[in-house]
Amino acid sequence: MKPDPERVARLSAEILERLEKLEAYTAVEFADFQADERTILAVKMLLVEAVEGAAALCNHIMARVFRHAPGGFVLCFDMLADRLGWEEEFRQRLRRLARFRNEMIHEYQEATPAQIYRMAREEASALREMVRRLRAWLQPWLTSG
Repeated sequence: MKPDPERVARLSAEILERLEKLEAYTAVEFADFQADERTILAVKMLLVEAVEGAAALCNHIMARVFRHAPGGFVLCFDMLADRLGWEEEFRQRLRRLARFRNEMIHEYQEATPAQIYRMAREEASALREMVRRLRAWLQPWLTSG
């Protein structure tokens, strides 16, 4: 089965929109970030939404292209990375984002402002790279009729 071009475009756009907002909110020094509780909460939510969007895109591709339904965000990223031959360093970044999202949502441990800031500034760009790689890889399916 082929991926749904509209779904891929919508999910990709949503991920990229959240990443742009993350960059804007974290374009300040950490002291300024840490002093603003609303910004911390906004960045936390944007990280969660960006990772969830990436997982939705991953699940869509796994189901439509590879006819497999992974159980969980980390597993989905791993399975997709295996099939597309993504390097280990990139896989690790996606895993860290998925695990961090799980920690924030399920409150395994409280995420500190420093952790949220670091993830947004240093790791979230892996999602932009994921979108770029997937768009390039999916191009034949997305442009064919």
